[in-house]
Amino acid sequence: MVQSVYRYRWLLYELTVRELTLRYRGSVLGFAWTFLNPLLAMLVYTLVFSVYLRLPIPHYAVFLVSGLLPWLWFASAISAGASSVVDGRTYVGRAIFEPAILIFVPILSNGINYLLSVPLLLAVAAFFGVPVGWPIVTLPVLIAIQALLTLGILLSLATLNVFYRDLQQLMVTILGLAFYLAPIFYPLTSVPERIRPFLFIDPMVPLVLGYQNIFYYDRLPSALLTAYALAAALFFCAIGRRVFNRYKHAFADYA
Repeated sequence: MVQSVYRYRWLLYELTVRELTLRYRGSVLGFAWTFLNPLLAMLVYTLVFSVYLRLPIPHYAVFLVSGLLPWLWFASAISAGASSVVDGRTYVGRAIFEPAILIFVPILSNGINYLLSVPLLLAVAAFFGVPVGWPIVTLPVLIAIQALLTLGILLSLATLNVFYRDLQQLMVTILGLAFYLAPIFYPLTSVPERIRPFLFIDPMVPLVLGYQNIFYYDRLPSALLTAYALAAALFFCAIGRRVFNRYKHAFADYA
């Protein structure tokens, strides 16, 4: 699969650029929305949780954005990628086309949006005087694991969505619930100890904690949690690859 995608990397590049271009076509602000959307979300959530509810977290905006931005990448990629094969039905079935390319596109396009929003996070951290030191060198590791995890989930999800279209709608609900259950708005220490292990059923939780360590606590991500996230990513990729390869030949008939 990877060899096929690499062989047609020019097509992956063109589809990714097209995705980014269409997303902001007709928009006056264009790519500025990459910064405005998380900025507006940061302002609203900071007002609610830091001012209204008064959570005792210093420099709450930095804490929030450090976990919110990677979650937005994950959720946006899953939402768009779930229907990627169905939406790309015009390409499916062609002899030279690898359907997995359609799944890579939302991961890359939303990943680029995340990378473009990192300067916003650094600016917010600088504004509040929160140091971001050398642990940031581990950021590419978390990004690579998150991309691998998202790919693994989407290989299964996009495949099954071809035959069961309700999955796309179900994922919207699941992502909404997972968003509030993940320690993005509150520190992990706010969760009762007996409940904390259940949070890690969501494989994005150790990654969110890793991003918070880098950008908010100025320390290295936990090696144990990072290893757990990598193991989860490889597990989902193994399952996803099996499901995708088994059913991809039927895409042209059902998509």
